[in-house]
Amino acid sequence: MTASPAEVGYEFPPVTFDVTKEMIRQYAEASYDFNPLHLDEGWMENAEFGHTQYGGVIAHGLMTYSVVGRMITDVVYPLGGWHERCEMRFTAPVRPGDTITTTGRVTHVRRLGDDVLYAAAVEARNQDGTVVEKGDAMGRVPAA
Repeated sequence: MTASPAEVGYEFPPVTFDVTKEMIRQYAEASYDFNPLHLDEGWMENAEFGHTQYGGVIAHGLMTYSVVGRMITDVVYPLGGWHERCEMRFTAPVRPGDTITTTGRVTHVRRLGDDVLYAAAVEARNQDGTVVEKGDAMGRVPAA
């Protein structure tokens, strides 16, 4: 691991969290997203989404996305930098009882004035190693 997100190969310290129904409910309240997909077990037992049936509630994709943002911000903000964007694809459902771990690795850097712009590959996996979200993030930190 290299020492700074201003260097290709830098790995952001992972964030691990356990998903609970209470966490999902709290996220629904914070985001005003009360879709039964996230809150109503009875409704989800038989609900179909195209050819997909989940059999129970699933977490908001943006809930996991927000923790990926936290992983990056926890590193770059104390350095005087910031997280500018993140694009992720939701690849598998996150369920109550899952343990999610985020990861990120800097893939490109470019100096721009007094800053270094970075691009990173980011993802979140569940306890079985299944990728539940993956994508790319960008931001900047002051150049050394």
